[in-house]
Amino acid sequence: MRLSRFDLTILIAALVIIGLIALSVLLLRPPDQPLRVAYLAPASSGPQNVWTVIPGDPDSAAQVTRSPGGVFDYAASPDGRRIAYAERDVTTGRVNLMLVDLYDGTTRTLVDCVALNADCTTPAWKPDGSALAYMRRTYDPAFGTGSGVPKIFIIDGLNTGQPRDYPLFNDNQTTGSQPVWSANGRRLAFYESTAGGVLVFDFNPADEADRIKFVPADNGMTGALSPDGETLITSTLVMGGEITVRSQLIVAELVDNTLRDLFPDGQSNDGVSAAWHPDGRRIAVLRQYADDERGTRGQQVYLYDLVSESLTPLIVDDTFNHGALSFSPDGSMLVVQRFDYSGGQPGIWVYEMATGALYEVATNAYLPGWVPASAGG
Repeated sequence: MRLSRFDLTILIAALVIIGLIALSVLLLRPPDQPLRVAYLAPASSGPQNVWTVIPGDPDSAAQVTRSPGGVFDYAASPDGRRIAYAERDVTTGRVNLMLVDLYDGTTRTLVDCVALNADCTTPAWKPDGSALAYMRRTYDPAFGTGSGVPKIFIIDGLNTGQPRDYPLFNDNQTTGSQPVWSANGRRLAFYESTAGGVLVFDFNPADEADRIKFVPADNGMTGALSPDGETLITSTLVMGGEITVRSQLIVAELVDNTLRDLFPDGQSNDGVSAAWHPDGRRIAVLRQYADDERGTRGQQVYLYDLVSESLTPLIVDDTFNHGALSFSPDGSMLVVQRFDYSGGQPGIWVYEMATGALYEVATNAYLPGWVPASAGG
């Protein structure tokens, strides 16, 4: 069929319009974002806010939040596009749960905790980004500010635009703080102070009797769930030995309900938490030996292989105390908070697993975490 001059003109105009639309979409598409380290700064004076920096590129440091009352803590979404953060309200002192879009910088309130007369802190994203767990402490005006009981709440539907906020437990007896997800999103662990240990909630148990597991641990910390969610490493306090009171890492196998010491030698004061490598076989741990040969003033960083049961020093420097360990999503880097005894200030450092390179990415900063690389659009 032969097109008339008029039809040909219309066709060309339509193609031009389609091309212009495609070009505008391409030009307006947000650029891809690289892997970044997030942290709170400044550590020495308030208000603290969330910053990010690209490892190896100190000039890329950028402030993400601008909260007059300061940010208590935060968590980056698994897709690297959002950060949930706990922001203190300067008027009431209560802590709201907020969300910032890392592409356009817009913020919105996830939970209006001021209206609830509550503090909402420690957000933790479900690995698929569909839900968020957090701690809510609601206060009763009749009993003063110390009356709040911490409980775990869930916000789901975050990917559908119809979020729903509800308590994990409807009873008034189960307390909860410091929620931690397994990498497969099946289990959620949190510290239960009334019972003095960690509760692990299974969202898809094979048997209803296995929905909730209890792990006794009196160090006040949740610890870390393995990527498959079947193992919890947490810590407890023990007496005796060269160190009168020390922290000891323990391993809870959630499938066969066994509990053991990770390091039964009793030769060190272990850190209160561990960081799982994404391979599920290795963990980064903190240890402070007490003997003359290996003794240090603070916690040092080691890598433990659960299969070979080998312990390898990663970062050992007596001039620093270490903490807040976290592996990058691909396991190639470890971020660590280091306190410089000589300078009296915390900083954020990155350790590269392949080369052993260690470098500082932020000074006067604390509470590091990873912001995954994200695709624009």
